[in-house]
Amino acid sequence: MPAPSPEPAARGARTLPFTLGQTVLRLLPLLALGLGALLLARRCESIDFGAVWPALLALPPLQWIGALACTGLSLWALGQYDVVLHRAMGTGIAPGRARAAGMRAMAIAQTVGFGSITGALVRWRCLPECDLWTATRLSLWVSASFMGALAMLAGLSLLLLDGHSALAALLAIALIAGVSRITRLPGLPQMRAGTLPRLMLWTAIDTIAAGAVLWLLLPAGVEVPATTVIFAYLAALGAGLASQSPGGVGAFELCLLALLPQLPEAELLAAIIGYRVVYHAGPALIALLALIRPMAPEARPGLVVAEGAARHRALAQAPQAEWGLVWQGARILLTPDHESGWLVRRAGGTLAAIGTPLGRPDFGALRAHASRLGLTPALYKCGPREALRARAAGWAVERIATEAVIDTARWSLDRPACRSLRRKLKSAAKAGVTIECAPQILPLDEMARIHADWAARSGGERGFSMGRYCPELLMHQHVVLARREGELVAFASFHQGRGDWTLDLMRQTAAAPDGTMMALVLSAIEAARAAQVPVVSLAALPKLPGWMPAALRARIAARPGCAGLEQFKRGFGPGWRPLYAAAPGRAGLTRAAIEIARAVHDPAPLGAEPPIPDIELGAALVQKGGATARRPLRLPVLRGAAPRLTEQTGPANDRCTLPTSRNP
Repeated sequence: MPAPSPEPAARGARTLPFTLGQTVLRLLPLLALGLGALLLARRCESIDFGAVWPALLALPPLQWIGALACTGLSLWALGQYDVVLHRAMGTGIAPGRARAAGMRAMAIAQTVGFGSITGALVRWRCLPECDLWTATRLSLWVSASFMGALAMLAGLSLLLLDGHSALAALLAIALIAGVSRITRLPGLPQMRAGTLPRLMLWTAIDTIAAGAVLWLLLPAGVEVPATTVIFAYLAALGAGLASQSPGGVGAFELCLLALLPQLPEAELLAAIIGYRVVYHAGPALIALLALIRPMAPEARPGLVVAEGAARHRALAQAPQAEWGLVWQGARILLTPDHESGWLVRRAGGTLAAIGTPLGRPDFGALRAHASRLGLTPALYKCGPREALRARAAGWAVERIATEAVIDTARWSLDRPACRSLRRKLKSAAKAGVTIECAPQILPLDEMARIHADWAARSGGERGFSMGRYCPELLMHQHVVLARREGELVAFASFHQGRGDWTLDLMRQTAAAPDGTMMALVLSAIEAARAAQVPVVSLAALPKLPGWMPAALRARIAARPGCAGLEQFKRGFGPGWRPLYAAAPGRAGLTRAAIEIARAVHDPAPLGAEPPIPDIELGAALVQKGGATARRPLRLPVLRGAAPRLTEQTGPANDRCTLPTSRNP
């Protein structure tokens, strides 16, 4: 009979330390609670508890009311934490629902302890449109970011307690400037430059309001500045959270007693007990009662991101050729019936609808969609009809550009307005320039070389509503090439729509003969006329607003290429159509204009533009039942000595089905 293999015993010996380590980690909060309670009991042996309750009961009603108001402000700031992180994660949860769920989660978690786990379960219960894994990731981010911000605030408070106010101010400025430069973190695809500063701001409001609760509950005869109590509270709160005990019991009280030795201990302990009742017990009880009746899932969004066949159908029905920007990062938002929609792109914190919409979509739906994403809605380069509708909806409207359009049926090269154009065309013909229209195989290597040469001479290409050199985009465009003695010297491309073509890229070498680009555009106009396309757009010229100072307008107009571009377009004798920008409120329009201008003149690298998430998941039920489908939940599951991530819960992975969000 063969001897038993020693492998099981060896494997068991290897996993024993891991199992013991897991057990110690799980018991750490309870051990911290016991140790803190023991140390606190010894510290309180000399305190006269007979004076604690009378001091607490003698507090006037106004102080209790003030403490309750500060508690509400603190919890509201904690709810804003969830709003910011929901936006950064791109969950699409409406701000009001995110705030309510965050307030309930924090009210319970700060009292019960085990913040990330407790907070995840409460958020899952409050937001049935989120699965448990999303709620868990959100809770982990809330805990991690709150601890980081609190550590900074606690450090600054210790400096202020020691009287180093100048050093604390310098460090605060440096911290804000540093975190503002962090614009990308794993798991936060919608993060912006202001995300971390906002979290620090809400942490400061939360903790200052919570410290004010403690100060307001001090007996009337105790004279101590509010700033001293708040700074001590910040340090004590950090110690309590670091101890991992539920509610920070023990470490929090010991730290306050040590940092505020000038206060009578009985009166300070009375204020701490009142703080525990007003700030912890009361909100936790209210939140638990609110969890009895779960929140109903949010209504389906009024707009959804078009994907797959829906996107192809929308492109086939696109109202203008500029919807070809879809091939370079723009998205299409459609109404549920797919009859109306917007071409949208994100610029910083702005969700901009570009050009003419499909059908007659509702402005309110666009505004609600942007709000759920934490963005400001705006219309960019819209026509007069949409501008009138926006003004009727109460939006601020500003004329921003004038579009040059060619009516292919009526346009003629023999018109007096095209005199300079005819001269340029003759010059190009004498130089031996030949035009090749819509070749089946594009010379992408030569085109890339010309683009690189043009970009080096012109200071780089623009972005956002302007196409950028990309073979994938060129495959969907009408491309015209110009050669001289067989060598490619220039090319132009046009977006193609059902009823119009729009000029997009114009690239030429420094050695291209005069008039080459005019010959390319003329060839495209003739091709559009042959294809019975009624309109060719030569794109837009910016119109600077009248309220802008004349010196600034002159400086912008004098930028390289601006004057030449206007002269180039006017040479074709086009018609002119006004274009507008609109946004809710004058401040929103100003912000949108700044962010869009930045996206145009300093575009992100291709493929790295800020995404626009689909919030359809935010409307999907995750409960399991006869009327709803069963959604798989991706959860981290520890087995053995190494963590493993299961693909889904349920019998397929030999796991028990988890409770639903209605029965956590």
